[in-house]
Amino acid sequence: MALRIELESALDALAAMIPVWREKLREPDAFWPQFDALSAQILARAGDTRERAAVRARLDALLAAAGCVRPARR
Repeated sequence: MALRIELESALDALAAMIPVWREKLREPDAFWPQFDALSAQILARAGDTRERAAVRARLDALLAAAGCVRPARR
C-alpha cells in the first residue's frame, strides 16, 4: 500500500535526520525520545489501521537501515 505523500515526506525527513542525530548527539540515549516523539506525530497523521501499519513498517525499516537497535527496557 502506498502512503500519502504527506506521510512519505515526513518519513523521508525523519530517515534523513537519523544519521545526523547519531553523529551529533552528545548523549546517545537522547536519540530514542527524540525519535519516538517525531514518529508518534507521524503515526497520529495516519488515517486508518492499514496506514498506521504501513507507517510502523516503514519506521522499522528505516531504523534497521540505519543500524539502530532500541535498548532493552530495564
